[in-house]
Amino acid sequence: MKSKLFLLFGLSILGCTNNDINKQFDCATSDLAITLLAKTNTSNCKAIDGKLKVSAAGGDAPYDFSLNGGIYQTNNEFLNLGPGSYAVVAKDANGCKASLQIEISAFNSTLDASIAVVKNTQCNTPNGSITITASGGIAPYSYLSGTGGFTPNNLFSGLKGGIYNIIVKDANDCQKTVSVTVPRDNTNTSYINQIQPILATSCNLPSCHGAGTGARDWTNFQNLKTNANNVKTRTGNRSMPINPGPALTQSQIDLIACWVDDGAANN
Repeated sequence: MKSKLFLLFGLSILGCTNNDINKQFDCATSDLAITLLAKTNTSNCKAIDGKLKVSAAGGDAPYDFSLNGGIYQTNNEFLNLGPGSYAVVAKDANGCKASLQIEISAFNSTLDASIAVVKNTQCNTPNGSITITASGGIAPYSYLSGTGGFTPNNLFSGLKGGIYNIIVKDANDCQKTVSVTVPRDNTNTSYINQIQPILATSCNLPSCHGAGTGARDWTNFQNLKTNANNVKTRTGNRSMPINPGPALTQSQIDLIACWVDDGAANN
């Protein structure tokens, strides 16, 4: 009997130990950091002789490194780079990551750019914009944002709030990457006229968040406001609403997100 109890106790201790080992590390508490050690610009605009070297510290060694979303490697140096902007990520033994944006320029290139930004103040029809004006280098200039090809058009409109990387290219194929933030302003999404009808149809039902369901009662505005961020997350990943409520359209999901980001006002 004693041996059985000892065995059970030992298994219990082992189980707790294994659970502790397998418990996912909270990367929000990690002090992992990445720094640039050295950088060599290219010899001209069409060369691929640029290189960079980074270093990681903090977190838990060993570290792996990735360039522009590529395969992770133990080597902290990247060679044969052309002019452009590079995102370098360090990953530690816990799977935590730290990133750094590094610009490789072309030797003696004078290509530059200035920007003018308009905030986004709309929800389902974004109205933010970026106007980018190139200078230096050799005209004419062309521009690229996201996927697709270069265009002589230097105005990018219909943008949501966020960060956009725009590449400027001159006649010698010299390039410069400019990171631009389009600010998000209040979209004035209305709870009474836009959000409440969505919730009444799809969420505030007797079997879910209807009247009389306690803290889950979203006909009570204060309950809804308290849970606003969770509502945004769950409607965004489509884990809510659950049956029998009808599924939300993407436009409805975007409206809920805009209302929450505006501060979830009773407007």
